[in-house]
Amino acid sequence: MSGQTSAFRLVQFLLLALLAGTCAREEKGEALFTLLPSSRTGVNFSNTLQHTETYNAYTFRNFYNGAGVGIGDVNNDGLADLYFCGNLEDNKLYLNRGDFRFEDATEKAGVACRGVWSTGVSLADVNGDGWLDIYVCKSGDPSGANRHNELFINNQDGTFTEQAKAWGIADLGLSVHAAFFDYDRDGDLDCYLLNNSIRPVGGYDYRPGQREIRDTTGGNKLYRNDGGRFTDVSAAAG
Repeated sequence: MSGQTSAFRLVQFLLLALLAGTCAREEKGEALFTLLPSSRTGVNFSNTLQHTETYNAYTFRNFYNGAGVGIGDVNNDGLADLYFCGNLEDNKLYLNRGDFRFEDATEKAGVACRGVWSTGVSLADVNGDGWLDIYVCKSGDPSGANRHNELFINNQDGTFTEQAKAWGIADLGLSVHAAFFDYDRDGDLDCYLLNNSIRPVGGYDYRPGQREIRDTTGGNKLYRNDGGRFTDVSAAAG
């Protein structure tokens, strides 16, 4: 065995010993987080996926994309509440009662989104009244009922009213998520929507040197908040 090989193995041994000692010290240290069971918190939501004829990894390319979670104070009590999206499960709203205990307020609030494949969720004060609203993105079967994205306006009494069509953001694309921000600096929140396309990639007839034709049922969109209603300004904004 050469001197260089022996030295290399010695360095390897010393590094492994140092790593083992570091891990041992970390295991003896104080844990940064504690896993609380659902019996303690009251949060028992589970985004369970089960293959069906309609929804499976072969017929639906986004089957394993997952679903979103929104965290925000929807009742203005100073505590962060939880909103879970479900793919094959109803969405859930949990109100924070303090001390890591939550109450399922889905039925009273009217925000379950039953029977539709929900993806992302955004908690934002869409109408500027100081109360967080809930915008839910949807995907799944394009021909299904209630396929459009939903906007739940906060009634400030623990309930919400769905008003996506009235606000002009009842989008029918295969939506993934939405971000609300004031892009034009006029004091209200605009919406940037991330969409997959309903059409397969091979259906676009892409050709070299040709500018891509915008798909009106898919692709990302920018909606400008004009006060009480959103306007699609995607083309103008580029």
